[in-house]
Amino acid sequence: MSHRTEQAQSLMHRAIAQVLQRELSDPRIQGLVGITRVSITADFRRADVYVTVMPEKYEKRTLAGLRAATVHIHGRVKKLVALRTVPHLQFELDKTIKKQAIVEDAIREGIERTIRSQPAEPKTDPDGSPPIEG
Repeated sequence: MSHRTEQAQSLMHRAIAQVLQRELSDPRIQGLVGITRVSITADFRRADVYVTVMPEKYEKRTLAGLRAATVHIHGRVKKLVALRTVPHLQFELDKTIKKQAIVEDAIREGIERTIRSQPAEPKTDPDGSPPIEG
């Protein structure tokens, strides 16, 4: 990926976040909407905007609202960024965060299970010798 594309993605990310936060009042867009990343094609015609929505129960409705407001969001972003061509926006749910959470939970669960199944070690002094009882 070129440096120019990376800069454009960063610029678009900030501009879209600003529009969503300050200039959009669609009742379908509910909950906390976060932009996880923006991926622009090499020809700058399309930008895939990956979003997360919390709580999960608002995902479908919010995504539908974002997709319906795409033209409006695109127009507002055009005014905020200094790009010759502003790519067409396509909103997608980012599933990677959920997958990461599932993996982290599985790892944490495995570690806890391993710790519970290990026998307790006898207490020793810092030098490794058994404690002196007295």
